[in-house]
Amino acid sequence: MKKIILYLILFIFVLPLFSCGQTNNDSSINGLIIDASIKNEVEKNISSLNFGEVQDKLLIYNNRMFVDYYEDNELMTSTTDKEIKQVFKSFYYWQGDTLGIDGAFGFFGGVGFSIKITENKATLYHLLASDEFPTYAYNENDNLLFRIEVPCTDTKIILSKIPDSTKNQVIYGYVEFKSEEYYSSSGSVEEHEISPRKKQRVDMKIYFKSTKLNI
Repeated sequence: MKKIILYLILFIFVLPLFSCGQTNNDSSINGLIIDASIKNEVEKNISSLNFGEVQDKLLIYNNRMFVDYYEDNELMTSTTDKEIKQVFKSFYYWQGDTLGIDGAFGFFGGVGFSIKITENKATLYHLLASDEFPTYAYNENDNLLFRIEVPCTDTKIILSKIPDSTKNQVIYGYVEFKSEEYYSSSGSVEEHEISPRKKQRVDMKIYFKSTKLNI
């Protein structure tokens, strides 16, 4: 059963990203703070889960949610002052010369972040991935996609270190951001969407730990 779960997660969330490569280990990267002490804060906000061999490929654990969710510019939900934890998965990988670090709440699809580090610059995106049908679009009339990476403002990225591309290491980190707007659909019947798309955005803070994606 756990092997089936692993294959589903890889197919939905991971495999479209995979490619070989490496990045340099220089800590002087624009948009990124290196601070080994972030590990202590991460450990305060996560708790372990046991998924056996799945954990050899990517880390899965319970993680506290800090999110303000907006719909049509109106605050709909906030978990910032609540002790809410959900299943979270995270990993890092190399794609050409880019180091990517992804993390998301949810078992198969999910919502979270995607970091791209390339040419000594770190860029942070709000990540959304669906597992049943194409759900998300950057603009109201765009085609729906399974996965989107939404640009963000007011971003902050902290990593415990830049991982060595030749080793399988665990890294710790923290991100915060305000996403730009995006659109989501609740599904369709006979190729007609059930209801109008919702315009959404989020403010998020996420503590995380990641291991190297090992396929």
